Amino acid sequence: MQAFRNLCICLLLILSACKSQVDLNQLGGYWQIQEVRFKNGSSKAFAYSSTVDFFQLIDENQGVLKKLDARVDGKFFANEAEQRFTLQKDSNEAVLIQIEGQELISYELKKLTTEELHLYDQNLSRLLVYRKFTPLNY
Repeated sequence: MQAFRNLCICLLLILSACKSQVDLNQLGGYWQIQEVRFKNGSSKAFAYSSTVDFFQLIDENQGVLKKLDARVDGKFFANEAEQRFTLQKDSNEAVLIQIEGQELISYELKKLTTEELHLYDQNLSRLLVYRKFTPLNY
């Protein structure tokens, strides 16, 4: 019985150590939508979109989101509109991004690496898959 208890404790320690910590600083930068996956299993792929989402962190709990249009010369056209967002952790330690606007939009951060961003839209039950923006080279 003691061996079983020790085994359970070891497994719990290993599982808790495996829980990955997300580096939220990787959120800052230019992101381009790659795919939208819907609850029913269907998806919509975007081979190329000129719209780029620019996330800028103000501090560890808030930031600004700007929608930009990429130009062929590698620069961006931006309007003056920007949306503030907050970063929060829910009771399950999931990171939530709440974007202010006409209505509050909540995303759950599912994956964040230097090259990929996955946001789950809680209101519309869809997963937004982004990749880091790379300008077209002509």
